[in-house]
Amino acid sequence: MNLENKRKNLPSSPGVYLMKDAKYTVIYVGKAKNLKNRVKSYFQKNTDDRLYTEYLMRHVADIDFVLTETEKEALILENNLIKQFKPKFNINLRDDKTFISIKLEVNKKFPYPKVVRQIDADGASYFGPYASARAVRETLRYIHDTIPIRKCSDSVFKTRVKPCLYYQIHKCLGPCCNLVDEATYRSLVDQVVLILKGKHDELIRMLKQQMYEESKAMRYEKAAKTRDRIRAIEETVEKQRIRSMTFVDRDVFGYYMRGNEVYIEVMFIRSGNMEEVISYHFSTNHTTVEEVFRSFLNQFYNQTRFIPSEVIIPVESADAKLLEEWLTEKKGKKVEVIHPQRGDRVRLIEMAQKNAENAYRVSQTPEEDFTRTLKTLKDTLMLRQTPERIECFDISNIFGQQAVGSMVTFVQGRPDKSGYKRFKIKTVGKIDDYAMMREVLTRRYKRAVEEGDLPHLIMVDGGKGQLGVALRVFEKLAIGNVDLIALAKGRKESEPPGKRSGEQIFAPQTPEPIVLAPSSPELLFLDRIRDEAHRFAVTYHRKLREKEYYRSPLDEIPGIGVARKRKLIRCFGSIEGIRNATVEQLMEISKIPSRQAHEIFHYFRKSVAATPPDTDYHE
Repeated sequence: MNLENKRKNLPSSPGVYLMKDAKYTVIYVGKAKNLKNRVKSYFQKNTDDRLYTEYLMRHVADIDFVLTETEKEALILENNLIKQFKPKFNINLRDDKTFISIKLEVNKKFPYPKVVRQIDADGASYFGPYASARAVRETLRYIHDTIPIRKCSDSVFKTRVKPCLYYQIHKCLGPCCNLVDEATYRSLVDQVVLILKGKHDELIRMLKQQMYEESKAMRYEKAAKTRDRIRAIEETVEKQRIRSMTFVDRDVFGYYMRGNEVYIEVMFIRSGNMEEVISYHFSTNHTTVEEVFRSFLNQFYNQTRFIPSEVIIPVESADAKLLEEWLTEKKGKKVEVIHPQRGDRVRLIEMAQKNAENAYRVSQTPEEDFTRTLKTLKDTLMLRQTPERIECFDISNIFGQQAVGSMVTFVQGRPDKSGYKRFKIKTVGKIDDYAMMREVLTRRYKRAVEEGDLPHLIMVDGGKGQLGVALRVFEKLAIGNVDLIALAKGRKESEPPGKRSGEQIFAPQTPEPIVLAPSSPELLFLDRIRDEAHRFAVTYHRKLREKEYYRSPLDEIPGIGVARKRKLIRCFGSIEGIRNATVEQLMEISKIPSRQAHEIFHYFRKSVAATPPDTDYHE
């Protein structure tokens, strides 16, 4: 079905649309309450004032759709698809860190609160996630000051033979040396749970009852300790109540836009205290700031993070009410998404906006310095143009096996991940780095010449030989307006092998290698690019080696999928066991159909017949 027919037959229901280019690559993901109306708006002139719509539609060759029951489901699916496809016209929040929680293994004998980032289905209780590490530290400090629960790690706990200092100062009851019974310790765990759940009043009632019973039993010293604990908790709770009369938990967002760059600042305010400030930087691709915030907020809260009572934003968002509903459901309490017009919240927005502008100013200082670095490179290496865009190549192989090439792209001194490319060597079957480099460069620049997509500087890892290979490729493809260098590791004859004494830069216009000062910004920059190309090549090479390592003869047999392969290995223990099994054993033990049992049996018999005499067979 062509694009026009798809557009005409769209349903008027919620869903997600995926726009694709001529290569069927997903370039934009969007969600809609009404798919028919939303997609229709892209094809109508003067109905959408977003500057990037016309720019986007020039690249769209096809659109796919996924229907959902509700707009909220479409919102969640949109986030997941953006994370999966990383479309170049979407804001893609690359913030994969998991947030901090407190874990209490209540199913163990003597548990203690520990900080974790991973939440597992292991029967333990998890509390959080917390806004910052500082919030976690304060919570744990409060628990350890008021509840004499253990503080040592599991490894220390198992090997301790006598109680530590915390036992001497009455901050721990010494479970490591069996100085407290399990029931008493369990009551401490229950108290910790109440604190972590915020049920301070219930905890105070529990401790008052405990103090009364201790006093009644004339254990006055214990009763006094419990009384002191009650007072400490009451003082902390009172401070929290005083603060909460004026302040609530808030996330405040600000932005600063310059050209096609936008800087977003997030201030995390908890109980009136500024706990953390984080900056994000995006290229807008002609997108309006309203669209940036719509997509950013949806992705920001899709991760496992603390959800505040108020989300304060500097622009109107079309998804504000939908976001409120979603966050309220996730938090279990009312959450407001607010675009303030006056009052204290506006002043908070102004503070976030100033911080965002400052983040931009700070980011510009290195760029100004870097402009000087690029100009110095141009002069020192006698380049024809300032190398604002650089492409660097590296080859990785082990004795010619699984040979790969990599290309990394740096624009204005920063890695441009969208310009990274990987090449599996196809035409070279032996150890020949020159031939491999020739293949990679030819494949890359044959296409680049056709598309007019050439960088300012091409850099290869190696010496004169690799430079010569690149020059011959340039000559063959008639590339004459791009600079070329080769970067080789240098070593003095008097120095032991493996010790780097400097880098040698080979260029077509200089008969002798150029040597830069080891600490110069220019050489450090070139080293960084070359090392990134090497890392990228090695990563791909390792991935292919692992894939080759896990290949099985069963992969060659039609109809044997992953699940059945795993079952056969489990039933027979190894490939050798499967090879030696009869058809009847294959059917009876692994419960596979007769046809597949015969195919497996005959496959291994043909493999043996095809193996030359005196040749070892390796799985």
